[in-house]
Amino acid sequence: MRSRFYTCLAVAAVFVPVLVYGQSQTTGTLNLRNVQPATVSLTIPAAGVTAYSILLPPTIGQAGQMLAIGSVTGSAASLQWADATFWDLDGNSIVAGGTGVGQQYLGSANAQDLVLGSNGSERVRVVGVTGPSEGFVGIGTATPAATLDVRGNVLLSNGGLPSELRFAEPNVDGTNYTSFRAGTQAADVTYVLPAAAPPINGMVLTASTAGVMTWTSPLERVQSGTYTPVPGEYQHLIAIPFDVLAGAQALISVMNPPGTTIGFSITNINEAANTITVETSVPLGPVDRIVWMVINP
Repeated sequence: MRSRFYTCLAVAAVFVPVLVYGQSQTTGTLNLRNVQPATVSLTIPAAGVTAYSILLPPTIGQAGQMLAIGSVTGSAASLQWADATFWDLDGNSIVAGGTGVGQQYLGSANAQDLVLGSNGSERVRVVGVTGPSEGFVGIGTATPAATLDVRGNVLLSNGGLPSELRFAEPNVDGTNYTSFRAGTQAADVTYVLPAAAPPINGMVLTASTAGVMTWTSPLERVQSGTYTPVPGEYQHLIAIPFDVLAGAQALISVMNPPGTTIGFSITNINEAANTITVETSVPLGPVDRIVWMVINP
């Protein structure tokens, strides 16, 4: 009797990871296709490629998230899911504006300046670098020297109502202010301030017809002096050491020894020669004096 011996050969299934290349030798394109005839393709540049690898996230993301590079080690980049916290060009719906946790803002999150530009040139800069100028805003300048530094002219326009430049009172609880406001004008007016502070206290600003302002005494249009007459003269021509304007007024008085009375009068004011003429009732002596005052309009 013949016996049959059946030998069982056990074959162990071993899964070995392999690296699969999906490529085109001519285009460097990986084509992905399902049952549809159309494909989705990934293509590398035709030249200048440096080898690198990209590691996908280990889990699926959430709706609205995007893939961003989380870290780079050598030539390997690890992707991670990140919230798409970008600003749309047509505006964003803000949940909570601010720089706190969970709030949204437009700007730099590190110690770098925020720069706004147009036509490829910088126009506005907010200083973010740590230092004494941090938070300063520069318009037309990359190095603002104050909280707001504008290089150029500043115009306070209006919509029919006068605009004002306001200076708040130096009081934390204060609400009052001092303001400058332009009046209704037929032409532009420019005032040029003095180049230095007033040399003494009590001076005031005056301006020429061109708007050039200078520091002057409050009595700048009032000048006075003492005239020493020629002994024995009735008429006295007094030279005024400044411009006597049309419409100026003059006042005089005679200083003389006690016991005598002298009459006097102003007979002429000459604006062209800057003089006044005084007549006295008697000839003046060597100790007599004429005190004068001229007031310009």
